[in-house]
Amino acid sequence: MRLTGARRLRLYSAMRRIAPAAAVLLALLALGGLASPAGAQSRYDMYGDPVDVTVQTLADMPSSYDGRAVRVKARLEMPTNIGSRTYLLRESVMAQVMIVPVQEIASRFEDDSRTYSGKEIEITGVFQENRNAASGAMGSQGMVAGGIMFWSWIGPPEEIKGEIKANLVNLESLVGGAGRYDGKTIRVYGRFRGKNLYGDLPSRSQRESRDWVLKDDLFAIWITGRKPKGSGFELDINMKRDTEKWIQVVGVPETIKGVTYLRAMQITLGKPAEPAATVARVDAAKAPAPLPTPPPPPKVPMVVFALPLDGEAEVPSNGRFQIQFSNDMDEATFPGRVVLRYAPPLRAGDRVFDGAKMTYDGGRKALTVDPGDVLRAGREVQILLLPGILDIEGKGLETRPGRDGAPLGAIDFLRYSVVTASLFGAR
Repeated sequence: MRLTGARRLRLYSAMRRIAPAAAVLLALLALGGLASPAGAQSRYDMYGDPVDVTVQTLADMPSSYDGRAVRVKARLEMPTNIGSRTYLLRESVMAQVMIVPVQEIASRFEDDSRTYSGKEIEITGVFQENRNAASGAMGSQGMVAGGIMFWSWIGPPEEIKGEIKANLVNLESLVGGAGRYDGKTIRVYGRFRGKNLYGDLPSRSQRESRDWVLKDDLFAIWITGRKPKGSGFELDINMKRDTEKWIQVVGVPETIKGVTYLRAMQITLGKPAEPAATVARVDAAKAPAPLPTPPPPPKVPMVVFALPLDGEAEVPSNGRFQIQFSNDMDEATFPGRVVLRYAPPLRAGDRVFDGAKMTYDGGRKALTVDPGDVLRAGREVQILLLPGILDIEGKGLETRPGRDGAPLGAIDFLRYSVVTASLFGAR
């Protein structure tokens, strides 16, 4: 990024007013430590897909994120000793990062930020470690973990008054819908499960430290964007005592690698109302015999979760796979119908997984597949679920909604990429 004479003068003026550690960091941000491509959002693809991370994590492991695109949410502060267009995102004195907007958004962000001070915002940009922090350097603003040159932001959530109108969707439809409701404002009900206190979802699928879980029957989703509180109540995501509460959440869902996240807009207490029985006062002698109530349709078995997540791109070479089903499955129907293989075409050195082992946990409705061999670096591994897999009531496994293109006539399939080896070992 080229500095004009005026910008260079402002930069050096700001550097004289801040601590040495932060001054070095600011110089790196402006003088090319983080090159800033100008132009549209797509030009920042060179930094890769943004990783959701907390300021505390950046402070604890800055070298792990050095030079990577990150998405961070924290409280905005505007230190008086740094100057315009340079800000801090802070979680604590020991967990804070300096943030600098790229040139094309700087004026707009500076105008909007006047109403953001002390409030939580979300930014997306590229992080650079403050290597002076490792030596214990402290500025007047405390320890600075590093800096983020950012190209997009989301301001504090708007305070919403009154009830938001949104269609009611049950969690089974939402989770099984494979992104069908993504981007739409919907209303869901479920039981509060805290910060995944019961292991309803794979822990590694949590994107932000403040996310929490909502569950109904066998289906669970991550709630993000708001704390579990509303008018007259506030629940603790770390305490099981609050997990008997039923909650209504209005928000916008997003499906990432088969996991559903709901960015909350409004949260209230309450279980969905049961339909009221209609009482008709009629002459019993003349009244026709009531029609029998049809039984609810049986729930078909299907894959609801997998660990690692379906589509995971960095499976370790010694990894194992777990597949969770919606129904309790008939263990005897798995042999010969669960196929683990490398994605075709086969390459020299590929081996058949003839030593693979399968174990089924009926309590968790989960099948564990152990390859019994070291997975080859950089290869795609597939698990095919073939016709004939049944639940304990004899119902056949069905394909997840929106899942198509299964090879070899499989009912469903999962795929993973094995982590790539490098000169310094697997990465």
